[in-house]
Amino acid sequence: MKIEAAAMCAMTVSLLSLVPAFAQETREQAISAMRKVEAKEMDPTYTKPAPFAMKLTEDALAKHPEVILIAIHAAPPGRKNLIVASNFGRIGKIGDEDDMRCINTGKSNLEVDKTGRHFEDELVLQDASGKTIGALGVVFNYKPGDDKLALGKIADQIRDEMKAQLKTKATLFGPVK
Repeated sequence: MKIEAAAMCAMTVSLLSLVPAFAQETREQAISAMRKVEAKEMDPTYTKPAPFAMKLTEDALAKHPEVILIAIHAAPPGRKNLIVASNFGRIGKIGDEDDMRCINTGKSNLEVDKTGRHFEDELVLQDASGKTIGALGVVFNYKPGDDKLALGKIADQIRDEMKAQLKTKATLFGPVK
């Protein structure tokens, strides 16, 4: 009986040690776990979020608590494509190959990250007329078996909510209404 109890106790402790691997991260935990960005990846002259883009980001996060990270990529006047608003900083990070592929092809990038704990949907961001103006990255907590299609629909909804408020690309960089 003592041996069975000890074995059961050991098994319970072992299983409990696995819980953190499948636990859902908070936004703060996800942000703190992000890799450091190298200086060469940044435009050092673009350091402040685009005002209306930042409002769209904050509104989306308030409305969609299941989203842990969000970023808007767009080209400010006279500049390359950059992160112009996010909940994790990196304002001024130059668009990478994935960002530009999404913008140039109009196709979403859907991927589970290398840890297997996050699912990202990067979609084309359009203005109200349907013109492509950038990309929107939306990241969710993820575990095997989660419905990627359902997460993608939430990202689509966020994108559509933003699109309805964007008369033109310039709106991203304008004042908060």
